[in-house]
Amino acid sequence: MQHRTLRCPRAAVVPATIVAGVIGLTVLAATPAAAAPTATTVRIAAPSSATIGEPFDLEVTIPATTDVYAYEITIDTDEDALAVVDGSVTGPDGGFDRVEQDADTITIVHSRLGTSPALSGDLATSVALTPTAAGDTDLTVSSVVLVGSDGSSTTLTDPASTTVSIAAVPTPAPTATPDPTDAPDPTPSTSTTPTPGSTATAVPAGAGGAPGRPAGGALAWTGADVAPWAAASLALLALGTTLVTLRARRARRERNGDAA
Repeated sequence: MQHRTLRCPRAAVVPATIVAGVIGLTVLAATPAAAAPTATTVRIAAPSSATIGEPFDLEVTIPATTDVYAYEITIDTDEDALAVVDGSVTGPDGGFDRVEQDADTITIVHSRLGTSPALSGDLATSVALTPTAAGDTDLTVSSVVLVGSDGSSTTLTDPASTTVSIAAVPTPAPTATPDPTDAPDPTPSTSTTPTPGSTATAVPAGAGGAPGRPAGGALAWTGADVAPWAAASLALLALGTTLVTLRARRARRERNGDAA
């Protein structure tokens, strides 16, 4: 019994390969190609003036975008004049935002999360900057790269810029020190000069003064104190005179006795 081997004609294989290729090309042609993200301009905004040590917000807006899944914004500035505040970057909801400063370049990156759709319309982001040196400082958006959901990209190179005038911290005015010679005398002066025609009057006890203290000031009080001392002095003077007289008489008697 003879076995026959069936072979496909070579000519039949080639047409099948061609047909498969044509079908593949037809399918690819029927699938529309995804368009790259679109945008035409970019805007930048910041305060016209700032002060050293006081942070301010820098805002960047990309208007009228379509199919943006991620973007990268490059800003040129002076690293000696401005410093990025860590963790201050903001962006559209439903994505991840990051900011880095490398020398004179600040880079802001936004990427959608896996379940978030691509963005369209006006896209806004902001970052806080701290002034570190006085003077006029330029902030320039030098490049914006938009990435679509299919990986295609669009780059904007038209620059947008603004200038911030940074002022030094105001120096507080010195506080005037009072002149010691101008200080008021803490001890009130009391005049002890009696008024002509005034008469010292004793103040009764319990009438707002010391018991028995005469009115009329310190001079009247001094006169009241001198009276007892004057009387005592007169008494002592009289006693001394008497003693001197007695001694003189005794001395005469003794001399007369000796003469006899």
